[in-house]
Amino acid sequence: MPVAESTLPSLPKAAPYEYEALLHGLPPLTGDIRADYAAQRAFVEGVHRSGASGHTVVRLQSAAMDRIVLALWERALEAAGKGSRPSPVALVALGGYGRKELAPFSDLDLLVLHGSRDPDAFVKAASERFLYSLWDLRLEVGYGVRDVQACDQLASEDHTARTALLDLRLMAGDRALYRELERDQLHGLSQAKVDAFIADKVEENRERREKFGDSLYLLEPNVKQSEGGLRDLQMALWIARVRFKIAGLTELLSRALLPEREATELRRARDLVWRVRNELHYLSGRKNDQLTFDLQPQVAAFLGYRDAQGEPAVEEFMRHYYLAAKTILVACDAIVDRCVEAGHPVGWQRATPPAAMTGAENGKGTPGERRIPGGEFKLFRGRLTIADREVLRKSPAALVRLFATADREGLDLYSYARDQVAQAAAELPPDAASDPELNQELLACFTRPGTRGRFLTMMHELGVLPCVLPEFAGITARRQIDLYHVYTVDVHSLFAVRRLLAMRVGDVKVDSLSPLMQRLERPLGLYLGTLFHDIGKGSGKDHSARGAEIAAAACVRMGIDPADAADIEWLVAKHLRMASIAQRRDLSDPDLIHAFAEEVGTIDRLEKLYLLTYADIATVGPRTRTEFKARLLRDLFEKTRAVLERGERRPEPGTAESEGRGRARAALQAHHGGSPAEEQARFVEAMPARYYVTVPPEQAPRHLRLFRLGRQRSMATWIRHRPGLGASELHLTAFDRPGLLATITGVLAAHRIDIQHAEVFSTPDEPGLGPFAGRALDIFALRGPEDGPVGAARWRAARRDLDRVLGGRESLEGVLERRLRASSLPAKPLPRLATKVVIDNESARSHSVVDVFCADRVGLLHTLTRTFFELGLTVDLARITTEGHRAADAFYVRTEQGARLQGEVADRVVEAITTALSRPDR
Repeated sequence: MPVAESTLPSLPKAAPYEYEALLHGLPPLTGDIRADYAAQRAFVEGVHRSGASGHTVVRLQSAAMDRIVLALWERALEAAGKGSRPSPVALVALGGYGRKELAPFSDLDLLVLHGSRDPDAFVKAASERFLYSLWDLRLEVGYGVRDVQACDQLASEDHTARTALLDLRLMAGDRALYRELERDQLHGLSQAKVDAFIADKVEENRERREKFGDSLYLLEPNVKQSEGGLRDLQMALWIARVRFKIAGLTELLSRALLPEREATELRRARDLVWRVRNELHYLSGRKNDQLTFDLQPQVAAFLGYRDAQGEPAVEEFMRHYYLAAKTILVACDAIVDRCVEAGHPVGWQRATPPAAMTGAENGKGTPGERRIPGGEFKLFRGRLTIADREVLRKSPAALVRLFATADREGLDLYSYARDQVAQAAAELPPDAASDPELNQELLACFTRPGTRGRFLTMMHELGVLPCVLPEFAGITARRQIDLYHVYTVDVHSLFAVRRLLAMRVGDVKVDSLSPLMQRLERPLGLYLGTLFHDIGKGSGKDHSARGAEIAAAACVRMGIDPADAADIEWLVAKHLRMASIAQRRDLSDPDLIHAFAEEVGTIDRLEKLYLLTYADIATVGPRTRTEFKARLLRDLFEKTRAVLERGERRPEPGTAESEGRGRARAALQAHHGGSPAEEQARFVEAMPARYYVTVPPEQAPRHLRLFRLGRQRSMATWIRHRPGLGASELHLTAFDRPGLLATITGVLAAHRIDIQHAEVFSTPDEPGLGPFAGRALDIFALRGPEDGPVGAARWRAARRDLDRVLGGRESLEGVLERRLRASSLPAKPLPRLATKVVIDNESARSHSVVDVFCADRVGLLHTLTRTFFELGLTVDLARITTEGHRAADAFYVRTEQGARLQGEVADRVVEAITTALSRPDR
């Protein structure tokens, strides 16, 4: 049986290393240093533009810069040496320049090394003239003038200085002086200094990752400093150099610090990142290592990526970038692990040679070693390893058992075992994923009591998961280019499953959700439904429908019980449904709730879909699960469960409105210090039917009081700030008029107040209703610019402007002009988003629901409501959802005649909204 149509993504093959062949093509120097500098740079950029490897370009850039630097150095020595006796001096390159890995606009790190304690007149004159000449070319230079003793003193006080000296390279001058420095800084380090240096670098690396984002999958990664960037590789090589006195990937391979297959992949990954970094520098015309949204498409185009089968080129490019970063991260962490371990051997005084550190030696064993029941694995130096090198080759299922054992015992894998795992995974036969024993072991991992899902993370990190679950290969390192999804699809899916497992064991506690998770009788369907929920992404189709097809085939291959398989397929197909209804539909509509209950069918599926929806939203990124969203989901869940528990049929039209009207009347009568009975009756008569199924009846006394306060005013408001929900709740009454909602949203936008939700009610303009005729009641959920309730000062200012505009003392345009002055700062580049407008005539009985998906911007809701007003449409409900910089808004609208949007009318609405949103932002 074929296991899947997806193959594991791999890095593109690097261009050949052509440094030696191209070196002779560098333009000869003419003596005009500025012209020579420009010619060298132009030649290297031409090589880069021709598609040369990243390695070739950084080496060639270093060689080109050597020519300029050495020419200036010779001129400085010649000028300083006139009339004086030259003293011993050497010019030394450090850091990336010392390694001959210079990016196009990187800094030059240089050391003028002299022989005496204090530089004499010759050294001072030469170094000053040399430095000024570098500055004349506008080069960024890290510069020092020191003797060997001063270098050693600085290195002892600052490990970053010692780091720079590890990459020293003699460019010109006294070789004996240079050898003395090299001997001191590399070969003469004591064990204590080596251990201290490694400890400092490990801590520095931890702090750097925290500063630049402790994740591979940053939206705009720094290709040098972010996790999996070039600095990780440099740090690993520095540590290997001081521990084992080796330099470069070739020597890592020869000393068995890295298996050949991993070293080959590491070279390919490094070359891709080098090419990306070089292009970033050339595009920016300066040192720039940040792969920002605006530059990502340009870099992708340069590297030859093209849009294909509905997949943007930039997504495929970023996928390869993340694969490269992951390759670098895993390999470098393994190198550092071996180097740290070598400083703390068990059972002997000296560190054993790296090649002997297998952890799979046969014999009597060493302290801390014990066999794991079953005989395949053992504990070695506090970690799990294999008993012999053939264990993982005897049976594909042993590969899964290793991770299951590590998960059960709470152990990390020993470095030798990690190497063997990677090799065994690469050698798995194509049909291994259909092996019944392997799948039985894998499914047992999910259902083991107490598991927290570490096995998933470990298998994913070492590249095993796509081998045993080939369906996962299609989403490995796949990212959506937006601000909402912080993680790649594969990592998001793993995090979602692990969140559910954490709830199962009680590590994560969520009101109303944790009890459901802990009493779930058959959780396997939920776990795999969550793992597969985005499996269809990248297929160029509806990813839910395509994902359900992939999941169904996977369930057959894995031998999953048919009942669980049906749940898995259904959950994948419906995984977006609950969030979409909760966030963009009217939950007070009984018809909607009953239709959703019919779609779900059983309470068990409802609970599983609720849990999956929670895990999906909560692991999209930081702060994506707000209390406001949680309340909407909980409301939908509870209403639907009530229908399923009672087995109710859909109510007759008007039943809910009639019951709600009665409850509102009772609340008004029970209100202490209430209004006269006649006034209450008129209020109840005036409010539209939808009011009684939407608004809790206990709100009726407050709204009656607002109407009374607003009789002689332009408006009356009541606001409540709710930090727990991260929003403010605003109730506003005013005399109804065309475009009222557009006016209110415009003023709020002018004060940078976002509207999350809007309920709009209007009373008929009939004389018999007295003071309640022709009035509007609007209820809003508001959020301030800091993603919380609206600040008191901001609200006071906004209320003043609302009063002025609704009272006719100032125009809306005047407020917008006054409040939304254009910023002089350039806008931050964001991914482009297409506008999509969909009209839904199925979700509501008396309205059309207009769904608008577009890039978010200040005043978006005002633009949309103004467009509806200009089209002669009435908006009764607005549901506003923001996902990163993407807006997903829904509007319940009707025509002036109370009809829904169909035919040419619907087409005209779509065209008008699309046109309005295509205009430039204010």
